[in-house]
Amino acid sequence: MTMLGLVVCLGWNAVAVTLAWIKGEGPTIWFLAIIYFISGVPGAYVLWYRPLYRAMRTDNALKFSWFFLCYMFHIGFCIIAAVAPPILFKGKSLTGVLPAIELLSENALVGIFYFIGFGFFCTESLVSVWVIQQVYMYFRGSGKAAEMRREAARQTMMATLT
Repeated sequence: MTMLGLVVCLGWNAVAVTLAWIKGEGPTIWFLAIIYFISGVPGAYVLWYRPLYRAMRTDNALKFSWFFLCYMFHIGFCIIAAVAPPILFKGKSLTGVLPAIELLSENALVGIFYFIGFGFFCTESLVSVWVIQQVYMYFRGSGKAAEMRREAARQTMMATLT
């Protein structure tokens, strides 16, 4: 569900930034928006979607830990994209609230498109937090958390003995 949400968010981001580029914002933000889409969707699939699928299929604690690590970065990106501070991202390449407010005064249509993108990123952030909570509850309930602690303790002990 959040994988499809990410596709929608980054796709809408590309559409809104294309509109901003047409209205005179410059081609750099468009290229960055396309790079976000081209690298973000396959990157999410490889980094957290497929590891979650494999973790659920095999009940492997290591795959769950990889999912949690990568998914936290996904949540962080969605929250930062919803704000889109000009410090981290070039110009208006993400449809966050700060560029939306700025663009609303310059061009109302582009500002509205950016506000819709802001809503998409906020929704994706909230749904992603709910998903990680659900996966964590499953992980804790299946006993994999205790198994992971035992495995880490065993590997630490083996490393100190050798």
